[in-house]
Parts: sequence; structure tokens; C-alpha cells
Amino acid sequence: MPPSTLPVRKPTRKEIDLYYKTHRSKLYAPERIHVLQIIKNVESPSEREAASAAMQAIEARLRTGEDFRTLAEQESDCKGNGGDLGWFTRGVMVEEFEDAVFELSPGEQTAVFETRFGFHIVRLLEKRAPGIQPLSEVYDAIENHLYRARLEGVRN
Repeated sequence: MPPSTLPVRKPTRKEIDLYYKTHRSKLYAPERIHVLQIIKNVESPSEREAASAAMQAIEARLRTGEDFRTLAEQESDCKGNGGDLGWFTRGVMVEEFEDAVFELSPGEQTAVFETRFGFHIVRLLEKRAPGIQPLSEVYDAIENHLYRARLEGVRN
């Protein structure tokens, strides 16, 4: 049977563990955060006052206990996923945004603040310190990397 038609097996747990232990420097991640956002965009100076007032009203609703994700879906100019921006590191967002959110502790939210995009309220869900990513977070990526390497080896 020619080598290109042989089945390529998936990496074992032991092989993935070994890769994780021997390639730790490749698995380093900087500080990263996971946030939810509500935003009112401001595209012209005439919109600024109305956007600010709308965000103050949203902030008041949050203080009464309304759900952040629900309000993000109803009121944000960037609807979808309940305002979830996912995980990101410093250097991805504008400086004013990062200055406001990287100082939060999980569960905290900002007051209304402004960037060049408009007015924001952000809630920090999780924060991860810089360091080696846990195996549970990189397991699938390592498995895929090792499997692709095997496929390439069979093709060549």
C-alpha cells in the first residue's frame, strides 16, 4: 500500500502531554481578559449628548439589577452575543478602553466612559494572569498540531 493511503492516527493523550511539557515556552500567553460591553456609537458631534444620556439611563437600569447581557442585546449599538467581546490582550483595543477595563476585578463593571467610538459600559467576566496556558485550554490545539504534522509527514 503506498504511504499516502495509510490511515493517520490521532495523537494519544500521552503524546499530547509530552508535547505540552517539552514546548511550554510556545504556550505562554500574556494577561488577558473576557468582557461584556454595551456601547452607544457616536459618529458625529450632534449625537454625543443623546448617546451619553442613553448610556446614563442604561447604567441606572444595571444598578437596579437588570441583566447586563439582556440590556446589551436590547440597547447596545453592537448587538449580538449579549455584548460578549470574548478574550483579548492589551494592545487589541483602543487605549482608553483598555485603561478602563484592565483595572477591573472579575464581576466589576465600569461607569460610563467615552472613547473615540462612543460611550461604553463594560463588565469584566474573567481575568487571566500572564503565564503558561493550562493544558485544558490548549489540548485541542496541540492535538490538531500533532495530527497535521503527521499528515504532512505521510504526504511527503
